[in-house]
Amino acid sequence: MAKVVEIAIQELRDRSPVGSGDDPHPGLYRDSHMIFIDGHAVADASGWRPGQQINISNPVPYARKIEVGEMKLSVPSHVYEVTAQKLAGQFGNSVLVKFVYMPVRFGSVQAYAQSLAGQAAGKRRGGRSKALRDWLVRQPALQITAR
Repeated sequence: MAKVVEIAIQELRDRSPVGSGDDPHPGLYRDSHMIFIDGHAVADASGWRPGQQINISNPVPYARKIEVGEMKLSVPSHVYEVTAQKLAGQFGNSVLVKFVYMPVRFGSVQAYAQSLAGQAAGKRRGGRSKALRDWLVRQPALQITAR
């Protein structure tokens, strides 16, 4: 499983857009992919045990916009979705890889969800209190489980 996760992280990094010019944080999205085992952030998948679920997601608040292609700049979209398809083809006999949206309730994603701008964005989408909070923290992710 550690090898699958290592390849997944590298693939995500390779597909990630990197800012340039006046971008105050070039490479922040590329360098922010995180590994979770059963919902807990970990440095790598070496502690994975059979029966546990691995997720990889990105906590930057604009990760969802990159995924669905809503960035004002021209950047590659569907970073996680394409990576899931590639990994499923490469490791489909040993792992199940799905593209999902998972809640990330910390860092700048959480701060955005609690901000007035985040609340306004959710209301434009017709969100209610709990549904709105859930929508605001859902980030694109890979879900990896052993077969």
